[in-house]
Amino acid sequence: MSGVLIDLGEVSRGGSRLPAAALPVPPVPYRLLLVLLTAVLLASLAGSGARAEPASPAVIPAALGDAIRVVGDRLFVIGRDAAEGERTIRAYALPDATLLSEHTVAVSGDVLNVDVAGDLLLVTVQEERTVRFGTIALRSGIDQPLWQRPVQLQGVSAAEGLALVRQEGAAFGDAEWQGVDLRTGKARWTVRQGDRDDVGVSSYTGGYPKWLYILTGDGRLVARDTRTGRVVAAVPVPERRDVATSLWPAGDLVLIGAGGSGTTGYDITTGLEPRWHTGMNLSWYRGPAQCGNLICAFLPQRGILVIDPASGRERWSSDRWDYAERIGDRLLTGMPGTAYPRLYVLDPETGDVLADMGLWQSAGPGPEPGTAYVRRTTSGEDRLWYGVLHLDRLRIRVLGAADRVAGDCHFTAGVLVCRRVDASIGVWRLR
Repeated sequence: MSGVLIDLGEVSRGGSRLPAAALPVPPVPYRLLLVLLTAVLLASLAGSGARAEPASPAVIPAALGDAIRVVGDRLFVIGRDAAEGERTIRAYALPDATLLSEHTVAVSGDVLNVDVAGDLLLVTVQEERTVRFGTIALRSGIDQPLWQRPVQLQGVSAAEGLALVRQEGAAFGDAEWQGVDLRTGKARWTVRQGDRDDVGVSSYTGGYPKWLYILTGDGRLVARDTRTGRVVAAVPVPERRDVATSLWPAGDLVLIGAGGSGTTGYDITTGLEPRWHTGMNLSWYRGPAQCGNLICAFLPQRGILVIDPASGRERWSSDRWDYAERIGDRLLTGMPGTAYPRLYVLDPETGDVLADMGLWQSAGPGPEPGTAYVRRTTSGEDRLWYGVLHLDRLRIRVLGAADRVAGDCHFTAGVLVCRRVDASIGVWRLR
């Protein structure tokens, strides 16, 4: 299907903020507008010589209770077997939707994630009775697991043949962090976490975090190399351990918040020397976390706070947005409490609104740098429109539509994967 450009008209690039008039307004006949918009899209698609009818997907059978997980160019279908406590995991290659392998594993809980490391599958499960985690290593062509341990997977490096895992201790708050050999499941190194320690892992690069940060009960901040477990930096910190503290890795910083005494950013590139201190109390925020060259923190249903990592100062904040996703040099966001989702493009440096893209939702990074996949649904219909947002031009190129869609959609490896209304899985190629 050839693409069609939806002309959004002239969009101000002068950095003006979203006017008050653009906030929720008195009732609008959305249903009529959506019907008209759909008609315009169909006419545009037909006028371009493209087929107006939705493209046909490759269909993968699945039952109502099955779960799906998408990792890169792999689709995993996780089904419940007739035998109690067993799960069947089928792996499919994308974009062709061809069956690669099938394993049946004994699991007394839920399969949370499936990670890929070369020819290995690492299955993370949560036990129903203990609510603790386990990891199972599987290999195609081998019926039995290579190894199985009561640990939670935190990161995988196929190149190093290494997995970072956490195992809960017998006492509340105790745990062990380990670097585990992918082939054997044996620990290459082990670090104990005490019940008064706070631990965090640095930003992920290639699926594996670089640093393990520990704020110890006796007031030291320690950074360890996650490949060797060795200490690379350790400094005493003034944050009191008899008050509630929080630890947040963000890029090359690790932030320590101590309630009313504010937040300090420690720099791993200078041996954990403090880069800045601010009086901001971030303990109520989700995050903070690296957001491109900035730090973004969120108050659930309350807004966004953007921090300059060089100084720790607030760059800007807003209570209009309930999430933000950094793609290239833009932030994609939406407005909370609206009946129909709308997609906005922001300047991450200032928070200025660059464009209102209409009734679309972001679906993650697109096929080229500076693009994002987008999708749109209409209330009461099982049709999903999908396209690509070009962030430099602030225009959406419609790729097509998928019919009989129930939800749970993912864009990956040149395809759109969705559950269909009959519980099967559709795989649409993105042209």
